Amino acid sequence: MKICHVINSLSGGGAETHLLDLVKAQRNEGHELYVISIGPDKKNMASLESQFKEIVNEVYRLNAPRLFNPISYRTLFNIQKKMGFDIVHTHQPRSDSMFYAVNSFLNHKPKWIVSIHGKYDTYLEGKASFKLLKKFLMPLLVFIWRKSNHIICISSEVGTWLSDYSAEIKFSVVNYWIEPSPFKEMEDNNSKINIGFLGRINKNKGIEDLLKLFLDLNNDNLQLLIGGIGKKSYLDKINYKFQLDKNSNIQFLDYVNDKKEFFSKIHLFVFPSYSEGLGLVLLEAMSHSKICITRNVSPMNTILNSEIGFLFDNQRDFKEKIESAIDMIKNDKTTANRKLLNQYNLLNEKYSMEVLFKKIESIYING
Repeated sequence: MKICHVINSLSGGGAETHLLDLVKAQRNEGHELYVISIGPDKKNMASLESQFKEIVNEVYRLNAPRLFNPISYRTLFNIQKKMGFDIVHTHQPRSDSMFYAVNSFLNHKPKWIVSIHGKYDTYLEGKASFKLLKKFLMPLLVFIWRKSNHIICISSEVGTWLSDYSAEIKFSVVNYWIEPSPFKEMEDNNSKINIGFLGRINKNKGIEDLLKLFLDLNNDNLQLLIGGIGKKSYLDKINYKFQLDKNSNIQFLDYVNDKKEFFSKIHLFVFPSYSEGLGLVLLEAMSHSKICITRNVSPMNTILNSEIGFLFDNQRDFKEKIESAIDMIKNDKTTANRKLLNQYNLLNEKYSMEVLFKKIESIYING
């Protein structure tokens, strides 16, 4: 099949990383592959463009500005008309809406698949534009999605969110997949415990809860490594609030290009996010055999349970769970290794490429 993926950018975020894994699998199946990037890559994030170019037949970059730009629509239309794709698979709202607009004018209409990578309205929750988004833009997006041949949601949580906007809308749930590293037992550790966080640095990710907790622990044998980027104004705010420049046990690593190296440095991964579409980074941490702690909210609590890691309900519970995890890592290798083995088995049973890729191929053929 001749397949075209359309996505907002080629920055190294969750949707882009998943797409890279998807085209690798599709290349192995012998498909002819093309990728169209609508806008420029995000600042302070590594671009995946070179990796895409090693896999797909061609990468097109429109570099479209955020405001409406007729030239970008015309370019997208010309590519679609010239190539005559069998499948167009769009990712993220801007790509969905732009393809919908040009598809209306195509004589040869490809099968159109939409992937919904998150609960998009939550990204603006608490901001002035949130009500405007929910009232006008979300109904418009739902209208657009209903014009596609098939909708894929990356988790049951996202599917439930979508159903709240349109009860009768039909979709399939296909999680992101992850290929776990070979199972590795935990080694003895009598030195500092490194606690890690990886993700965008903002309030929704629970970063302030994590910083408050770490400072409350007041333990010189602990180190906190925070990987990710955020707005300068927010970084300045939390630096002032928690006096971070005075604490040598807290390190901000900026954007992490090499996740394997990051995970090799930590013993415990903490992900206190309040809301996620799936929580891919949690799966990534598990794939590197790391004990994980996350908030007891969906969808994270559909991935993690007490047999695999630790869930917390509130700040007090957060402290108790992290203290239990640290004690286990230091003094109870048997329990720690049992959790790690349970993680490994879960990833292979539920989140393996073999299982999930077959679902997408079936949607392409039958959707």
